Amino acid sequence: MKNNTLVEVKGLQKFYDGKKSLFLPSKKITAVKDVSFSILKGETFGLIGESGSGKTTVGRMILRLIEPTNGSIVYNGESLRDLSKKDMAALRKDIQIVFQDSGSAFNPRKTIGEQIAHGLQKFGGNKDAQYIHKEVLKMLEVVGLRSDYFHRYPHELSGGQRQRAGIARALILKPKFLVLDEPVSALDVSVKAQIINLLINLQKEFDLTYLFIAHNLDLVAYFCDRVAVLSKGEVIETASTKDLFRNPKHEMTNKLLSSILTLEGDLGQVYKKRTVI
Repeated sequence: MKNNTLVEVKGLQKFYDGKKSLFLPSKKITAVKDVSFSILKGETFGLIGESGSGKTTVGRMILRLIEPTNGSIVYNGESLRDLSKKDMAALRKDIQIVFQDSGSAFNPRKTIGEQIAHGLQKFGGNKDAQYIHKEVLKMLEVVGLRSDYFHRYPHELSGGQRQRAGIARALILKPKFLVLDEPVSALDVSVKAQIINLLINLQKEFDLTYLFIAHNLDLVAYFCDRVAVLSKGEVIETASTKDLFRNPKHEMTNKLLSSILTLEGDLGQVYKKRTVI
């Protein structure tokens, strides 16, 4: 692995057993057929593709939230598939995820502060309650939420506020790598702009590396340094964002770029004008 490579995925596959029949053998369902790419330290790497192409499955396999069938995942020189559950749990401090659905990502019965604090309580070295409380308040401020949000429940927050809280929960252990799984797809245009600009600022502040899984091409064009295109569980093209959008090489990439039209054509301009408060 090159020194500036943080994540390297090779030949990643995921098969599921189909429904069994009395007369026919069960067929394997292919979710991810053969995926290889690398992510450089400090970059935002985009993963795009049509619905059902396997984008989210790839992201969750990298985190080992889903176990791969075959292939290798190397993080910072360490093979994740060779780690025990205990060692993988310890590595959770470095690798985190921001989920698409901020509503279902939180336990409705616990306060936002309690849920952000959970990572520190489980994996942090300092178990002192006062220290943890202060760290959570600091992180709330970092993502643009007031200290009183500590005691609020998820249903009391808007979608954008919950996503800020989700980012705070992911960052509380000071990770190096974040998987962003369609983190703004459920938000309206202006809130998307705020969250994307927040992520850009946080990347600079905390020296973060992102895997950005998305279907919104306006976002990808604005946010990502390089992009891999996934089709039917395979990477068909990888390029810098500029090259991919200006000169796509693969027929499927051309179809994807021409067929996925958004209602937010001026979204990039919205982002450029926005600042995070």
